[in-house]
Amino acid sequence: MFPVLGVFSIYFFRYSFVSDHFQYLASMGPLVLVAAAGSEGFNRLGVVESLGRGLPFLRVGLCTVVLLLLGILTWQQTAVYHDLITLYTTTLAQNPGCWMAHYNLGIALRDRGESDQAITHYRQAIALRPGYAEAHYNLGRLLAEKGEFNDAVDHYEAALAINPDDPEAHNNLGATFVQQGRIDDAIAHYQKALATQPDYAAASCNLADALLSKGNIDGAIVHYLKCVAVLPNQPDAQYNLASALLRKGRIDEAIVHYEKTLELRPENANARVNLGSAFLAKDRVVDAITEYKEALRLAPDNVPAQSNLAWLLATSPDPSLRNGPEAVVLAEQARRLSDGKPLILRILAAAYAEADRFSEATDTAHEALRAADDQGNSVLSDLLRKEIALYESGHPYHRQSP
Repeated sequence: MFPVLGVFSIYFFRYSFVSDHFQYLASMGPLVLVAAAGSEGFNRLGVVESLGRGLPFLRVGLCTVVLLLLGILTWQQTAVYHDLITLYTTTLAQNPGCWMAHYNLGIALRDRGESDQAITHYRQAIALRPGYAEAHYNLGRLLAEKGEFNDAVDHYEAALAINPDDPEAHNNLGATFVQQGRIDDAIAHYQKALATQPDYAAASCNLADALLSKGNIDGAIVHYLKCVAVLPNQPDAQYNLASALLRKGRIDEAIVHYEKTLELRPENANARVNLGSAFLAKDRVVDAITEYKEALRLAPDNVPAQSNLAWLLATSPDPSLRNGPEAVVLAEQARRLSDGKPLILRILAAAYAEADRFSEATDTAHEALRAADDQGNSVLSDLLRKEIALYESGHPYHRQSP
């Protein structure tokens, strides 16, 4: 049992912070020898004969003293095990070169929210053991959380130099590159993470986000579908997938994922607006109006909800759904919040016409036409010219039934 007495360092002591537990069994032999030596010493000194009947009392007294001393020492030692931070701090006070204690103290401090101190101990662990990938990885995470992206990249790359097949390090490095605007580099690392671990849902979500930001909608949809297959209750992924599907004209699928988004996050006003637009594309006008109104209840200044609802109330083929005055209120609010965009002005003009305010409809439509011409939007300009002719003749514009 000599090797586990802690007299010298052997392999597993690199991962051991307190070696007391290795000494319990090993100490039995030495303790027996000490007891035997004490007994023999008493015999040779003639203590036993001299005490006579007082010997039992002496034994009890000595045992009591020894037990009290051991109890006091034990009580003092238990303070070291009060919590992880105390344990590792005590270990480092006795052995400042214990790199693993620095590392685990960093973890304990991070879990307690003391990031700066955790970073200090991660750095010390790395200084003592530069090839420890986990320390580089965890230090990179904390640095990224603090916005120190350049240093975070350095440590993620150091971790990957040691362990190039670590999918989490690739994923987190990719996320850090996104923060730096290095989208292509991020995509490369997300792909490496998935090459190592194909079912890594977080990497699929992140890759989808990056591809979407590059305009690769088809690629984004593929990876969002992989993401939500593993993490169906991830509202952001569901929302982004639905929006990508809507942009590709896959309306029925988009509706399914918007509804799932709202099941998970009912207060998402933008999801309600987009679901309304998807309903409108399927000619579910009443459902669209319901979603736009709910979006405005949640976010009264939501311009897409204001403008889309105003357009329906002003131009619906169904007379029972039209409401000119309400459309005017909504369109005027949208105009104030959107800085006179030509499409908003077109909607406001249609609302004025539905409310029999044809002079204002004509003036607003002309203003929209000038803005559209300035933008070079010939399609919108042609539509506005036709609508202006209606307003000048005293007729509102109503969409044709599909």
